[in-house]
Amino acid sequence: MSGQQIQPVASRDVALEPYREGAPPSDWGGGGQEAAPEPKGPSLGRYLAAVNRFKWLILVITALGAAGGVFATRFITPEYEVQATILLEQGTGVNGTASGPIQGEQLLKASGWQDLLRSYTIADPVVTELALFVTPAADADSLLFRGFRVDQSRLRAGEYLLKLAGGRYTLTSKAGLDFDSGVVGDSIGRPVGFSWQPAPAQLTDRKEIAFSVQTPREASIALIKRLGLKLESGSNFLFLSLTGPSAGRLATTLNAWVEQFVAVATALKKKNVASVAGILEGQLDYTARALQDAESALESFRVRTVTEPSERQTVQPGIEMTTSPVFANFFRDKVLADSYQRDREALERILAESKQGSVITREAVLSVPMVNADPAAEDLRKFLGEQAEREFSLRRLRESYTDEFQKVKDEQAALSALRSQSVPMALDAYINQLKLRERNLTATIDRSSKDLRGIPSRTIEEQRLKRQVEMSAALYQSLSLKTAEAKLADAATVPDVRILDPAVVPSKQTRNTKPVIILGATGAALGFALFLAIVLDQLDKRYRYPEQVTDDLGLFVLGVVPLIDSKGRKRSSGQAAQVIEAFRTIRMNVRYAADPNRPFTITITSPGPADGKSLISSNLALSFAESGARTLLIDGDIRRGELAKTFKIPAKPGLVEYLDGTALIAEVLHPTDAHSNLTLLPGGARRRRAPELLATPRLNQLINQMGAEYDVVIVDSPPLGAGFDAYALATATGNMALVMRAGVTDRKMAAAKMAVVDSLPVRVMGALLNSIAMTGAYQYYSNYQDYVATDEEPIGRISDGSGRDTNAAFPGARS
Repeated sequence: MSGQQIQPVASRDVALEPYREGAPPSDWGGGGQEAAPEPKGPSLGRYLAAVNRFKWLILVITALGAAGGVFATRFITPEYEVQATILLEQGTGVNGTASGPIQGEQLLKASGWQDLLRSYTIADPVVTELALFVTPAADADSLLFRGFRVDQSRLRAGEYLLKLAGGRYTLTSKAGLDFDSGVVGDSIGRPVGFSWQPAPAQLTDRKEIAFSVQTPREASIALIKRLGLKLESGSNFLFLSLTGPSAGRLATTLNAWVEQFVAVATALKKKNVASVAGILEGQLDYTARALQDAESALESFRVRTVTEPSERQTVQPGIEMTTSPVFANFFRDKVLADSYQRDREALERILAESKQGSVITREAVLSVPMVNADPAAEDLRKFLGEQAEREFSLRRLRESYTDEFQKVKDEQAALSALRSQSVPMALDAYINQLKLRERNLTATIDRSSKDLRGIPSRTIEEQRLKRQVEMSAALYQSLSLKTAEAKLADAATVPDVRILDPAVVPSKQTRNTKPVIILGATGAALGFALFLAIVLDQLDKRYRYPEQVTDDLGLFVLGVVPLIDSKGRKRSSGQAAQVIEAFRTIRMNVRYAADPNRPFTITITSPGPADGKSLISSNLALSFAESGARTLLIDGDIRRGELAKTFKIPAKPGLVEYLDGTALIAEVLHPTDAHSNLTLLPGGARRRRAPELLATPRLNQLINQMGAEYDVVIVDSPPLGAGFDAYALATATGNMALVMRAGVTDRKMAAAKMAVVDSLPVRVMGALLNSIAMTGAYQYYSNYQDYVATDEEPIGRISDGSGRDTNAAFPGARS
């Protein structure tokens, strides 16, 4: 790797930090790093993880759906289907080809036949004839209602009960309200609009007959919904189907339906042909009179103008007349004049806006087409180019100097002169040139228009009269032919349709819908359960997936700390190896994400408490120490820090005592027993005003001094939500890493706090993901794949010839 410049990994874009002494501006902020990735929608892996989280809920809902489907099958009635076929037989087929003698055109298109079959013109007579508006409670009572009719003006729809006792009847509603009574054999239900008189023999030994009645139109609507139609493209066969619980009644209904359809189609065909023939005769008479009037008008015009000069031109054979240059010049000049006016108005608007305080930009002026190609605008383009160059030069100067620098002032003065004088004056001069061109061209157009108005109008009038005669003659001939065909078709009208296959009574049910219902209910429940699981996952405000860090927050994942069993069970060697490899990876990513030209100082924080930032900080510091780097771990959590207790060293004196000046730096630095290369600076005494000390210059002095003395300085700060402590510490170190714990960290709080960090001179290296189960979306984040040495061997010493041990050197550390 010698001689190579290691590029930092992609991290969150941050605001540029003000200049620091000894550091060029390009070293700060997100310079040289890739922008945060564009947000993407949830991935398939996230959906699968959500399903895994709520698998028991999904199983329960699916089981309930399946049980509901089984229960629903108890209410399923048998279903039969009857079919019939109609042949569309006509002079002009469905595909538009003519066949046979002259007869009436096709009455309807393919979709029109289907609409006619579903119309009330067909349905209402069938419903009335078969009394389909009355439904008996028992199918065996259907014969009783064969002659049942209603008076729609007095009909009262509803459910009824006919009671029979002692040769008398009583008609009541389902609620027990009496409507009619009398002797068996009389008409029943006249007060409620019934016309029903069953034979007394049919009512023998009967006590109650239940039935329901609806209006014929309601019955027609229900019947139309059950009617199935199929007409394939290019075919003359129309297939009909009807489903219901009664096989015999279905066959009778469908046969009556197709018979009514054929009768109506035949009547409509005859009526249509006769109507067309009558209309054509009237149009033919009108066209004959119009033709006579047109011929008389042309004859009168020629007699009236025979002695006047004619402007007819004789065209020699093989020679095409050329267009008069008057027309070409007129329209060319008109287009050019409009172009001058449009560009002049656009430039005048730009000049007017500049007088109100706006700056004339090069892009705005060059967007006018005339300016780009007109040689007269050369001076204007030159000034605009000079203005753009000076604007660019001024921006370059401001990147390195303040506005008080003399070169910046000179450049501003030159640019101001161009904007206020040179460019406006050049633009005004060019506008005046455009006005002069526009006036000259307008005068030329006026002279050309006078030439055009000199064309004689007599030739135009004569041509118009001749066209009128030609059109009238052509229309008269066409109507004469159509009238003759219509009369022949009226004399030979045949129906367009006929019944090919009538409906027959089916012997068994059409299909068993119980498995479909059970599977449908199970599938619907499963779909609802999956949808509910995904919705619950989307509504979860806690961080759980890596794309919530990379896409939503725009952070690079520096590393993942796996979840370790903490419920009293023995931890395996594989879990320990995973943790070790995880912190090695974090150490590598953090090291190479840092600026190699600066001291390596970093603040470890989190959006809220219980995210594990102190655990990450201490273990990362220990990992650096084990790699040979002289590492300083600072407990910046002066409110609740516990690192002193973790490493079993005195908590005082510490950071607070150093910042308020009551302790020296040597008094607050404590070596640790964990590793000889690891030093801890505890938080110190707990004081109410201790956070104010983080805003003093001594904090920056401490970080700079420790960065010079140690290879690595790690600051464990309070959470971002605890106050300004974390922001002050991150600003002092210049670098920050955010710890996020799966199932604990609040994503909205993290986004809000990182928005504040974006306004600070802090370089956000990325995110450290804590307590992650290495499954699902995180299965490839694990760095441990059971690939370790089988036996522990002594560490060899590699010498470079000078007697120094090269194994102890930390990559990139200062000697």
